Amino acid sequence: MYCNACGKTITDDGRFCSYCGNVVGIPPTPKKLMRSRADKKIGGVCAGLAHHLDLDVSLVRILWFFITLATGICPGVVAYLLGWIIIPQEPLILPVATSQQPVTS
Repeated sequence: MYCNACGKTITDDGRFCSYCGNVVGIPPTPKKLMRSRADKKIGGVCAGLAHHLDLDVSLVRILWFFITLATGICPGVVAYLLGWIIIPQEPLILPVATSQQPVTS
């Protein structure tokens, strides 16, 4: 593989050019914490947290439930409500409408 900036040869699994220091390839975009639209039960907070942390959604929901019971009901419910208010909802992705006209003969 070659560096896009200086043209020097670098290793195939390298992320940075050792000659000029530039990032090679497409830099990874950081994950954003967003409430899920598709996989929500109440507000999508647990599903969004699970997707952000790359965990199973059911595991996060079960952990949230047991942590809420262990700390008292009020702190868990308040934390969930604050998450529902503060964490933005993921954007709505609408399907692209295709304009297919009937074929007339």
